[in-house]
Amino acid sequence: MNVAYAAKQRGDTAAAREYFRRAIDADSAAPSPYIELGYLDLAGGKKASAARWFALGAGRAPQNADVRRQLGYVLIDLRRTNEAIAALESIATTPSGFVDRDRLALAYLYDGAARNRDAMTAFRAAAASRDTGVANPARRALRIKGNVGTVLFSEGYLAPFYQSRFENTIGFGFIRQGIESGSAWAPAAYTSLRVTRDSRSSGAQSRVLSDNAAIAAGGVRVRPWHGPVWLYAEAGGAYSLLPDDSVSWRRDIRTGAYLIAQDDRRLMPTARWTLLTDVVADVSWYERFDRNVIGYAQLREGMRVGTPGKLALDVFGRGWLGYDSRGDFFNRAAEIGGGMAIRVGPNLVLFGEGIQGRFLPAPPRGVDRQYQEWRVTAVWGWRALRPVRAEARP
Repeated sequence: MNVAYAAKQRGDTAAAREYFRRAIDADSAAPSPYIELGYLDLAGGKKASAARWFALGAGRAPQNADVRRQLGYVLIDLRRTNEAIAALESIATTPSGFVDRDRLALAYLYDGAARNRDAMTAFRAAAASRDTGVANPARRALRIKGNVGTVLFSEGYLAPFYQSRFENTIGFGFIRQGIESGSAWAPAAYTSLRVTRDSRSSGAQSRVLSDNAAIAAGGVRVRPWHGPVWLYAEAGGAYSLLPDDSVSWRRDIRTGAYLIAQDDRRLMPTARWTLLTDVVADVSWYERFDRNVIGYAQLREGMRVGTPGKLALDVFGRGWLGYDSRGDFFNRAAEIGGGMAIRVGPNLVLFGEGIQGRFLPAPPRGVDRQYQEWRVTAVWGWRALRPVRAEARP
């Protein structure tokens, strides 16, 4: 086995395959050489042979969920649906059991095999996942079938960041809890708490660099066809976090739309990296900010290495554009730059970015029109769904 691994590492697949076969001759009960031969044949495009090796390895490794998962996906590619179902179902017998993506894969397989009852149960279980990459397609599938169901949701976002231009640290975050229908536009009602505070703003009469408020509100929103766009309206009160502010509470009404779209795709099946596209945008009307309409859009394009949901590294370029209806120069700017992001697990992302910006209108005297800064951000985001009518998870 050691000789086989060394040959595999230096790219000598013929020698690796020969020594893995010798390992089988020496100990036919050990699962590892079968599994390794499966990966060698899979890398070489020999999917039918890979499936045979993975099946032999799975039979000798009753606690290994990964080899059953890999076998299932290879069988899906080979269009051997019933065998793929059996391979993925066998994951339930392993100590680690199903992950949410297994439930989604099984749901599609059941659907393709006309096992409608099993498909609906699996889609509903996948729709309750905290991983939106699983929950969203599951809910779209259920919507098409007219049976997505109503869910309770809880979601949150924390994004403290440091900007070198002002030597300022800004803490921002929100939590929302509510109920969402499974119909085409996913209407929802919720309560929310949003908090912003920075390290440099010190009082109502001094220089204020961010909002510095805690906002409690109730809101409604829709999400047409469960797509990337949300339309929302909120009403509540904003409590000032600045010392010496003459007014503690102010009414806060806002309405608008925001977009969140992400995609990463592998151009070559054997590539270790994927292309990354990340688009976010927001256009909203704010009563508390003198009835101003403020909008921004950001595009990140780059490359990702690693496994999303576990550990991944992104290298990207970014562009950002901001605008408002009142002509405030600090809201009207364009930025370009780039950076890196480390994604740890399904919820945490650490960003480091270098930014070059320019105000679109001429700023007041004493303020440079162009600016540069370094920005470091930690993002923690999550979304949990719970069906109102809970069903057994397969």
